Amino acid sequence: MEIINWIVISTIILLVWIVNYSVLAWKREVYPNPVSWFVWTVVGLALFLTAEASEAKEVYFATIISAAGPAIILVIILLRETNRIYSLSLREKLCLTFALIGYSLWFILGENPELAQWSLYWMICVDFIALWPTLEQAIKKPESDKPIPWIIFGLGYGITGLAIIDHTVANWALPAYMFAGSLAVAIPLVLIRIKKRVLLKEWW
Repeated sequence: MEIINWIVISTIILLVWIVNYSVLAWKREVYPNPVSWFVWTVVGLALFLTAEASEAKEVYFATIISAAGPAIILVIILLRETNRIYSLSLREKLCLTFALIGYSLWFILGENPELAQWSLYWMICVDFIALWPTLEQAIKKPESDKPIPWIIFGLGYGITGLAIIDHTVANWALPAYMFAGSLAVAIPLVLIRIKKRVLLKEWW
């Protein structure tokens, strides 16, 4: 199958994830961690910009979804939870600071793809920091989220690996991280449902 076909399949799967998770958030069937999704909104745009600058072409369309998806879900969280007051922990403030540094790296290094890839690696590290609140929530309150959307997201990014023909660290770093990170959230959600014998229809 041609590269472009794998990219299209990946993009379609990630679009399914956006629609599915957005509907679940709107219906209050999942309770996304607002801080993680706020940081991911910032980081998602930075990942898109740095992936473009570093010429990681195979993940270009996937990073567009990564930029738009968290923003849509964050808006839904804010619309549905209007009575809540949010505050950022020190870790989350540092995460946003690191994300802004990533933007700076993109502006400085954007004209040089070989150097711009370092801003991509930086933003992946920032994204990993933002993952922790959601991962902790999945472990401590597994009923607050559902595993299938995370599996769909991981699958969407994993398929981008089939489109890679230039097997460099820059091309593989983002899909490998997104695949592993989403499964890390999905696994505790799956295990608790297996233990409690939850019907499959309740997994998404």
